[in-house]
Amino acid sequence: MTSETAKYTMEEVTERLGITARTLHYYEEIGLLPAVTRSEGRHRLFDEAMLQRIEHILKLKQVLGASLVEIREIMQAEEELDRIRATYYGDGASDEEKDRLLDEAALRLQEIITHIDDKLVKLSTLRQGFSDRLERATRLKHRSE
Repeated sequence: MTSETAKYTMEEVTERLGITARTLHYYEEIGLLPAVTRSEGRHRLFDEAMLQRIEHILKLKQVLGASLVEIREIMQAEEELDRIRATYYGDGASDEEKDRLLDEAALRLQEIITHIDDKLVKLSTLRQGFSDRLERATRLKHRSE
């Protein structure tokens, strides 16, 4: 770790998160990660916020089974929600503007929820198929006993 603002080297990040340097390079190439700050020697340095972003990407990939394209869309929606929140709580937004912002946030949140629901339906269908196969295998086994 270097500097006062907790910067991590590529090696520290890959070791901590259990991913490869190539994965981080690829995430940066496809826009999942913003441009990473670099040391004077041109080595990538990651701050705590960037580590949290990478962990969030990995969580979406693992838990939701989302593709990198889907993850980018979710991350963009979350960034849009952050922008909406900042505008809502910022100075000068009229009540009408706040209502419009709330409608916009609700729409973005519903899009994310719909995406998750679609994934759940697909996972449920996949699970049911395996459950049916297990049931058939169990019946076959009991017939032969």
